[in-house]
Amino acid sequence: MGGHTATEKILAKKSGNKEVFPGDAVICDLDLVYHHSPWLAIPLFDEIGEVGSVFDGDKVTFGLGHHVCLPSTQEYATFLKQSREWAKKYGIRHVYDMGTGNSHLLMLEKGHVFPGALCVGGDSHATVYGVLGAFGTAITYEVADAMLSGKTWFRVPATVRIRLEGATQRGVCARDVGQHLVGDVVGADGALWKTIDYTGSYIDSLSIMQRSILSFLAVEMGGVTGFMEPDRKTFEYIRNRVHVPYEAEYNDSDCAFEKEWHVDVSKIEPLVGCPPRPSNNKPISEVEGVKIDQAYIGGCTGSSTEDFRMAAEILKGRSIHPDTRLIIVPGTQEILAEMRQEGLLQFFEDIGAIISAPYCGPCQMMCYGFLGEGETMIGTHPRNLPGRAGVNVNIFLSSPYTVAAAAANGRIVDPRVML
Repeated sequence: MGGHTATEKILAKKSGNKEVFPGDAVICDLDLVYHHSPWLAIPLFDEIGEVGSVFDGDKVTFGLGHHVCLPSTQEYATFLKQSREWAKKYGIRHVYDMGTGNSHLLMLEKGHVFPGALCVGGDSHATVYGVLGAFGTAITYEVADAMLSGKTWFRVPATVRIRLEGATQRGVCARDVGQHLVGDVVGADGALWKTIDYTGSYIDSLSIMQRSILSFLAVEMGGVTGFMEPDRKTFEYIRNRVHVPYEAEYNDSDCAFEKEWHVDVSKIEPLVGCPPRPSNNKPISEVEGVKIDQAYIGGCTGSSTEDFRMAAEILKGRSIHPDTRLIIVPGTQEILAEMRQEGLLQFFEDIGAIISAPYCGPCQMMCYGFLGEGETMIGTHPRNLPGRAGVNVNIFLSSPYTVAAAAANGRIVDPRVML
């Protein structure tokens, strides 16, 4: 028999098996159960039976500030109030409330995710936990049971590998690379229920936050997780964040990948995900001139300090177009503090941008940032499905460079001409 992938090794260890194979069904112990909308899960506790507490108050987390920076309705305010009460009732010690930021990024920042861990979240973008060498994925109806038992079942996925080599052109970044994978290489379902294993010299060159963009986008290709083998940058990132023992897992040298893609990132140009889905990918030359009413830099795939530096590089010495709104949404309070220290907050404030407290932003309309009927937005967020920003609106997806260029020009333009 050949060797095993890191995913197989993690699921084997967490299920108490010597080894597992793709297609096996296993019940595993969990290191993290995260939910951003506990009002969808906690009421099921009553149906399950008498409940005293969750399985481990340090391993169950609430991310109340994920979708909602400030509640815009009485209904949401009540949901949040109930969630705080539930956390106290059931012994949940880690509650990230309004204004704390995107909860997936917080799970990384606050040390809830670590190499070799098995992490689940009540949200599709839990695939990002693979960026730290964990197996991270989404669960839905099982989340209430997982909070109580600390276990859930999995069908062991096969692993596909994406090897990324080279360096990007100036004005092209990890968001463009991810867009290329979603639209042109793997497709919307080319990795359906597979672990996507990212490797190559381009991955090595990226920071953890820029790597995370690719792990987030794994789900947009049907992937169950976006895994990267831990390296020096991983261990530097988790130092002083993770305070529990862990053991990293790596792919065996003789393991089998179901499929492999090889991509030279130097050939990638600025790309735009066009309506009505992220995989509707077009080169910048085919969408230049599209009028933009709202530009948005934030969301899980575009809210790191590095993303805002890219935008500032484009906008330095320029102003926002009078017919365009620019919304800036830092991913977390840690990122917000970095931006303040570097002068980025003052920079965006001076050019007239709307600066929000940390959260997901107008990626999925649960707080503010709606578009008027017929308006168009371009953003760094991961999805542009109909209805996510209003009725009869258009949403384009791209990198911080391209979004900033659109904000300055009031239309989509190639950011490379502005650098």
